[in-house]
Amino acid sequence: MKEKLGRAVRALGLYLDDLLLLVGGGCFVRAALDLGGRPAALVTAGVCLTAYAVVVAKSRGGGRR
Repeated sequence: MKEKLGRAVRALGLYLDDLLLLVGGGCFVRAALDLGGRPAALVTAGVCLTAYAVVVAKSRGGGRR
């Protein structure tokens, strides 16, 4: 029972970390839209998605030699 609860807590933590990254990116995109228009928002979205992809790849063991 403790083992299952521990796994569930780790999964929830990972989910919340991912959610925080995505929502933070959304805030940056919205701010870029307000300040610089659609082109700035699209560039910001691209950068945020790239950063998110790097974080996910590293969390899954990518980049190790």
